[in-house]
Amino acid sequence: MIKSSAEIIAAARELSRGDRKRRVAVAGAQDADVLGAVRSACDDGICEASLFGDETTIRELAQKNSIRLEGMDIIHQADPQSAVLGAAAMADSGQADVIMKGFLSTSTVLKGILDRRFNLRSGPTLSHVAVLEVPAYHKLLLMTDGGMMVKPNLQQKLDLLRNAALVARALGISPVKIALSAAVISPVAGMPQAEEAATLVDMVRREPMVDCDVAGPMSFDQATSADVARRLGVSNSVAGDADIFLAGSIEECNITAKSMIVFADAIFSGVIVGAKVPVSLVSRTDPVIGKKTSIALACLVADYYQRMGGGR
Repeated sequence: MIKSSAEIIAAARELSRGDRKRRVAVAGAQDADVLGAVRSACDDGICEASLFGDETTIRELAQKNSIRLEGMDIIHQADPQSAVLGAAAMADSGQADVIMKGFLSTSTVLKGILDRRFNLRSGPTLSHVAVLEVPAYHKLLLMTDGGMMVKPNLQQKLDLLRNAALVARALGISPVKIALSAAVISPVAGMPQAEEAATLVDMVRREPMVDCDVAGPMSFDQATSADVARRLGVSNSVAGDADIFLAGSIEECNITAKSMIVFADAIFSGVIVGAKVPVSLVSRTDPVIGKKTSIALACLVADYYQRMGGGR
C-alpha cells in the first residue's frame, strides 16, 4: 500500500524498470513548471515524453530555466486546442499511455479527449480524483470530485466511487474505505446531501463494490480522525481511516483540498479517470513536485488499466 507522494514516485520508477516506460503526451507544454516536472520524471526513468505546444516558447523556457529537452519529442502546435488534439490522437493510436494537462484550461483538455474523432471514452462518467499527502494524516487521502463534476446526482456519485476506487487499487489500497460527505451522521429531512449519502450506501449494499467499504453520511473530521469518530460514537470500518472522501459538489471538494494545501502543506496530485488512458491533471499553479507526482500517479493508473484489461 502506497502511503506518500515519494512512494508514488518510487513505485512508478520501479514499474518502469521491470516493464517498458510509459509515454506521456503533454498537451500545452509551454510552461516552466510543466517542463521541469516532465524532465525530472524522465530523468528518474518514470516515463518518456512527447511535448505538444508552441515549440519556440518551449525552447525559450527550457533555456531560461536550464531544463534539458534531450530525449523528449517536441510537436509544434501553437494553438492550445490543436495541442490537445495532437496529444489525444497519440493516445488514441496507442502511442501514448498517459495524457498530461499542461498550461491550459481543464475544459480545453476535456474537449479534446471527448472529441468524436477519437475513441478515448471508456465509461459513462469521467471524473477527477485528487490524491493528497497530508502531513497530519497517516496515509494518502483521495478526494473526488473537485475538478469536473459540478453537482453529481446519485448515479454519477456511484460512478465517482468506482473511478476513485480504481485509483486507490492502483495504489495498492485494500480494502478501499470510502466516506460519503455530509454535515451530519444520519439522514435528516431538509439536508439532501445526507439523505443521498444514506441512499448511496443502500445502493452499494444491493450492488456491492468488490473490496470496498462504503459509509455515510459522515463529516470530514469523522472520516479522517479516529479520535473525533470515537467521541461522537461513530463506529464503522471507515470512520477515522477513510481512503476516499466523496464530496457533494465541486466547490466542497475544491475548497477542502485547497485548504489542506494552503494551511496543512499537503502535496496534491491528481488524475482524470473514465477515459481509455488516464489524464494527469493538477492546477496550473501547482508546484513541480505536485506535477511530477501526478505524472507518476497516472503511470501507475495506466499500468493498472492494462493489467486489469481495462483502458485501451
